[in-house]
Amino acid sequence: MPIKENEVSFTYDLEDLLNEVPEDDREDAATEAGELALQKVHEYMDRQISPVKGESNFKALKKDSAYRKLKQRRAGNQRPNLRLTGDLIESMEVDADESSFTISVEGKKNIGKAHNHNTRKTKRSPLPKRQFLPDDSKRGQTFKRSIVKAIKETIAKYKKPKPKKPPVEAPPETVTVNFDKLLSTFKATRREKQIAKDVKTFRIEDIL
Repeated sequence: MPIKENEVSFTYDLEDLLNEVPEDDREDAATEAGELALQKVHEYMDRQISPVKGESNFKALKKDSAYRKLKQRRAGNQRPNLRLTGDLIESMEVDADESSFTISVEGKKNIGKAHNHNTRKTKRSPLPKRQFLPDDSKRGQTFKRSIVKAIKETIAKYKKPKPKKPPVEAPPETVTVNFDKLLSTFKATRREKQIAKDVKTFRIEDIL
């Protein structure tokens, strides 16, 4: 869903990635991929970097601003990691089905905070944009490469291994032997020579 004032969420389409996953495992695979993606989002936020492709680092808090002083007093730091009380981070949840996962922000107050940070549209004083979820309304917007890679690797663990092709058996090899020369070499007796007259060819597997 697009990021709105009353709803902040992002749905990641997994349909193509899940094609080779058994149907019974698809929702589990999507759930694990979504939970990992959310973990990665939190890690980016802690580093004050947007997890959204094309977006840059979060802007530092303004010097001498009231919020910067409040952040130092409450959180013990002045980092723009969107963690003043921790409520916003804790309000983010993952829901999954057999073809996608959705990361959403729950709770009216936290949705308002998330909307302001992601869009920079607020009825109060303008806030620096610190986008932490892609916006579905912007075509092609998604997570950064490292998160996409982690999602693909998670799904790959659930894929059913392709059956190996059975080895191709070589046809029996037929060998033609010049018995006259062979018998002469081994100094065969007259009786052995007589028996060999009716034998012209044999297969290797017949004598192994």
